[in-house]
Amino acid sequence: SWSSAFSTHRPSSSTSRMARIVASVAIFACSALAAPQFTGDSSNARILQEQRFNAGAGKFGSAFAQEDGVVYREESAGNNERIGQYSYIGDDGKTYTVKYSAGVNGFRILGGDHIPSGGQTSAQNNNVNAAGEIQEYDYEYYDDAKPASPFVNPHDPSHQQKDLLAGNLAGLLAGRVFTTAAPLPFGVATTPAPNRFFPPGQIKLDRFPEGFNFNFKSQ
Repeated sequence: SWSSAFSTHRPSSSTSRMARIVASVAIFACSALAAPQFTGDSSNARILQEQRFNAGAGKFGSAFAQEDGVVYREESAGNNERIGQYSYIGDDGKTYTVKYSAGVNGFRILGGDHIPSGGQTSAQNNNVNAAGEIQEYDYEYYDDAKPASPFVNPHDPSHQQKDLLAGNLAGLLAGRVFTTAAPLPFGVATTPAPNRFFPPGQIKLDRFPEGFNFNFKSQ
Protein backbone atom coordinates (compact mmCIF):
# COMPACT_ATOMS: atom_id res chain seq x y z
CA SER A 1 0.00 0.00 0.00
CA TRP A 2 1.03 3.61 -0.33
CA SER A 3 1.10 4.26 3.41
CA SER A 4 3.63 1.48 3.97
CA ALA A 5 5.89 2.73 1.19
CA PHE A 6 7.05 5.84 3.03
CA SER A 7 10.05 6.08 5.32
CA THR A 8 10.74 8.36 8.28
CA HIS A 9 14.51 8.02 8.05
CA ARG A 10 16.80 10.86 7.00
CA PRO A 11 16.89 11.15 3.19
CA SER A 12 19.77 9.76 1.21
CA SER A 13 20.34 9.04 -2.44
CA SER A 14 18.38 5.82 -2.01
CA THR A 15 15.58 7.65 -0.19
CA SER A 16 15.32 10.22 -2.96
CA ARG A 17 15.24 7.43 -5.48
CA MET A 18 12.59 5.70 -3.40
CA ALA A 19 10.40 8.80 -3.44
CA ARG A 20 10.45 8.89 -7.23
CA ILE A 21 9.77 5.16 -7.47
CA VAL A 22 6.83 5.52 -5.10
CA ALA A 23 5.25 8.03 -7.51
CA SER A 24 5.79 5.56 -10.34
CA VAL A 25 4.20 2.74 -8.39
CA ALA A 26 1.36 5.01 -7.31
CA ILE A 27 0.12 5.46 -10.84
CA PHE A 28 -0.61 1.76 -11.13
CA ALA A 29 -2.23 1.68 -7.73
CA CYS A 30 -4.42 4.58 -8.84
CA SER A 31 -5.39 2.79 -12.03
CA ALA A 32 -6.57 -0.22 -10.08
CA LEU A 33 -8.71 1.92 -7.80
CA ALA A 34 -10.26 4.24 -10.39
CA ALA A 35 -13.87 3.45 -11.23
CA PRO A 36 -14.75 4.08 -14.89
CA GLN A 37 -18.46 3.52 -14.07
CA PHE A 38 -18.64 7.07 -12.66
CA THR A 39 -21.32 9.06 -14.49
CA GLY A 40 -21.48 12.34 -12.54
CA ASP A 41 -19.80 15.70 -13.10
CA SER A 42 -16.06 15.08 -13.44
CA SER A 43 -15.28 18.36 -11.69
CA ASN A 44 -16.87 16.87 -8.57
CA ALA A 45 -15.28 13.42 -8.86
CA ARG A 46 -13.97 12.10 -5.55
CA ILE A 47 -10.21 11.73 -5.09
CA LEU A 48 -9.42 8.08 -4.42
CA GLN A 49 -5.72 8.43 -3.79
CA GLU A 50 -3.11 11.17 -3.97
CA GLN A 51 0.62 11.37 -3.40
CA ARG A 52 3.17 14.16 -3.44
CA PHE A 53 6.86 14.17 -2.63
CA ASN A 54 9.75 16.61 -2.53
CA ALA A 55 13.19 15.08 -2.17
CA GLY A 56 15.15 18.33 -2.45
CA ALA A 57 17.55 19.51 -5.17
CA GLY A 58 14.61 20.12 -7.50
CA LYS A 59 13.36 16.53 -7.29
CA PHE A 60 9.63 16.36 -6.74
CA GLY A 61 6.50 14.73 -8.04
CA SER A 62 2.82 14.02 -7.58
CA ALA A 63 0.18 11.49 -8.57
CA PHE A 64 -3.55 11.11 -8.04
CA ALA A 65 -6.56 9.07 -9.13
CA GLN A 66 -10.23 10.09 -9.25
CA GLU A 67 -13.36 7.98 -9.16
CA ASP A 68 -14.19 8.96 -12.75
CA GLY A 69 -11.14 7.05 -14.01
CA VAL A 70 -8.80 10.06 -14.36
CA VAL A 71 -5.23 9.20 -13.33
CA TYR A 72 -2.34 11.66 -13.31
CA ARG A 73 1.36 11.53 -12.49
CA GLU A 74 4.28 13.93 -12.93
CA GLU A 75 7.81 14.05 -11.54
CA SER A 76 11.03 15.99 -11.98
CA ALA A 77 14.55 14.67 -11.62
CA GLY A 78 15.98 18.10 -10.78
CA ASN A 79 17.26 18.94 -14.26
CA ASN A 80 14.52 21.44 -15.20
CA GLU A 81 12.69 18.63 -16.96
CA ARG A 82 9.37 17.05 -16.03
CA ILE A 83 8.03 13.71 -17.16
CA GLY A 84 4.37 12.91 -16.71
CA GLN A 85 1.32 11.14 -17.98
CA TYR A 86 -2.43 11.27 -17.55
CA SER A 87 -5.26 8.90 -18.41
CA TYR A 88 -8.99 9.35 -18.77
CA ILE A 89 -12.04 7.39 -19.83
CA GLY A 90 -13.37 8.48 -23.24
CA ASP A 91 -17.01 8.67 -24.29
CA ASP A 92 -16.54 5.27 -25.89
CA GLY A 93 -15.57 3.72 -22.56
CA LYS A 94 -11.93 3.23 -23.55
CA THR A 95 -8.97 4.44 -21.49
CA TYR A 96 -6.76 7.01 -23.20
CA THR A 97 -3.26 7.80 -21.94
CA VAL A 98 -0.96 10.68 -22.85
CA LYS A 99 2.71 10.70 -21.85
CA TYR A 100 4.67 13.94 -22.06
CA SER A 101 7.81 15.81 -21.12
CA ALA A 102 8.19 19.51 -20.37
CA GLY A 103 11.35 21.53 -19.83
CA VAL A 104 14.05 23.47 -21.60
CA ASN A 105 12.91 22.14 -24.97
CA GLY A 106 9.26 22.95 -24.38
CA PHE A 107 6.31 20.59 -24.12
CA ARG A 108 6.52 17.31 -26.02
CA ILE A 109 4.12 14.40 -26.34
CA LEU A 110 5.96 11.12 -25.82
CA GLY A 111 2.98 8.82 -26.19
CA GLY A 112 -0.63 9.18 -27.30
CA ASP A 113 -1.55 7.43 -30.52
CA HIS A 114 -5.09 8.81 -30.35
CA ILE A 115 -3.84 12.38 -30.81
CA PRO A 116 -4.46 13.26 -34.48
CA SER A 117 -2.08 16.24 -34.67
CA GLY A 118 1.04 14.12 -35.01
CA GLY A 119 2.41 15.68 -31.83
CA GLN A 120 3.12 12.22 -30.45
CA THR A 121 6.26 12.08 -32.63
CA SER A 122 7.50 15.58 -31.79
CA ALA A 123 9.78 14.27 -29.05
CA GLN A 124 11.93 12.67 -31.75
CA ASN A 125 12.79 16.11 -33.12
CA ASN A 126 16.35 16.92 -32.01
CA ASN A 127 16.04 20.69 -32.59
CA VAL A 128 19.74 21.07 -33.38
CA ASN A 129 21.49 22.80 -36.25
CA ALA A 130 24.25 21.43 -38.49
CA ALA A 131 26.86 22.25 -35.84
CA GLY A 132 25.02 20.20 -33.22
CA GLU A 133 23.94 23.27 -31.27
CA ILE A 134 20.46 23.82 -29.87
CA GLN A 135 18.47 25.60 -32.54
CA GLU A 136 16.46 28.58 -31.35
CA TYR A 137 12.86 28.69 -32.48
CA ASP A 138 12.36 31.22 -35.26
CA TYR A 139 9.06 32.95 -34.59
CA GLU A 140 6.97 33.74 -37.64
CA TYR A 141 5.27 37.09 -38.02
CA TYR A 142 2.53 38.19 -40.37
CA ASP A 143 4.68 40.67 -42.29
CA ASP A 144 6.92 43.70 -41.81
CA ALA A 145 4.26 46.23 -42.80
CA LYS A 146 3.69 49.00 -40.27
CA PRO A 147 0.02 49.09 -39.18
CA ALA A 148 -1.99 52.20 -39.96
CA SER A 149 -2.93 52.53 -36.30
CA PRO A 150 -1.14 51.21 -33.19
CA PHE A 151 -4.53 50.15 -31.85
CA VAL A 152 -5.41 47.95 -34.81
CA ASN A 153 -4.48 44.36 -35.47
CA PRO A 154 -5.13 44.06 -39.23
CA HIS A 155 -5.82 40.34 -38.80
CA ASP A 156 -8.54 40.85 -36.16
CA PRO A 157 -11.96 41.63 -37.72
CA SER A 158 -13.20 43.18 -34.47
CA HIS A 159 -10.57 45.92 -34.84
CA GLN A 160 -12.08 47.23 -38.08
CA GLN A 161 -13.86 50.13 -36.39
CA LYS A 162 -13.86 53.79 -37.40
CA ASP A 163 -12.30 55.24 -34.24
CA LEU A 164 -9.63 52.54 -34.00
CA LEU A 165 -8.68 52.87 -37.63
CA ALA A 166 -8.33 56.61 -37.10
CA GLY A 167 -6.11 56.07 -34.06
CA ASN A 168 -8.79 57.58 -31.83
CA LEU A 169 -8.83 55.12 -28.93
CA ALA A 170 -10.31 57.73 -26.56
CA GLY A 171 -13.22 58.27 -28.94
CA LEU A 172 -13.90 54.54 -29.07
CA LEU A 173 -13.89 54.23 -25.29
CA ALA A 174 -16.08 57.31 -24.89
CA GLY A 175 -18.76 55.72 -27.03
CA ARG A 176 -18.90 52.49 -25.07
CA VAL A 177 -21.78 51.80 -22.72
CA PHE A 178 -20.96 49.95 -19.52
CA THR A 179 -23.70 48.20 -17.57
CA THR A 180 -23.48 47.15 -13.94
CA ALA A 181 -25.74 44.49 -12.50
CA ALA A 182 -27.96 45.51 -9.60
CA PRO A 183 -26.47 44.53 -6.24
CA LEU A 184 -27.93 41.52 -4.49
CA PRO A 185 -29.87 41.94 -1.24
CA PHE A 186 -27.79 42.07 1.93
CA GLY A 187 -26.87 38.62 3.19
CA VAL A 188 -27.13 36.85 -0.18
CA ALA A 189 -23.85 35.17 -1.12
CA THR A 190 -22.42 36.33 -4.44
CA THR A 191 -20.26 33.23 -4.89
CA PRO A 192 -21.30 29.73 -3.80
CA ALA A 193 -19.04 28.32 -1.13
CA PRO A 194 -16.66 25.70 -2.61
CA ASN A 195 -17.17 22.16 -1.45
CA ARG A 196 -14.16 20.34 -2.82
CA PHE A 197 -12.40 19.13 0.27
CA PHE A 198 -10.70 15.78 0.65
CA PRO A 199 -13.26 13.02 1.26
CA PRO A 200 -12.93 10.96 4.44
CA GLY A 201 -9.74 8.94 4.38
CA GLN A 202 -6.24 8.54 5.75
CA ILE A 203 -3.47 11.14 5.42
CA LYS A 204 0.18 10.33 6.09
CA LEU A 205 2.89 13.01 6.05
CA ASP A 206 6.59 12.35 6.60
CA ARG A 207 8.86 15.39 6.79
CA PHE A 208 12.64 15.56 6.63
CA PRO A 209 15.20 18.38 6.16
CA GLU A 210 15.22 18.22 2.36
CA GLY A 211 11.53 17.72 1.77
CA PHE A 212 8.50 15.55 2.52
CA ASN A 213 6.34 12.60 1.48
CA PHE A 214 2.56 13.11 1.49
CA ASN A 215 0.04 10.36 0.97
CA PHE A 216 -3.77 10.35 1.03
CA LYS A 217 -6.04 7.36 0.59
CA SER A 218 -9.82 7.66 0.53
CA GLN A 219 -11.96 5.38 2.68
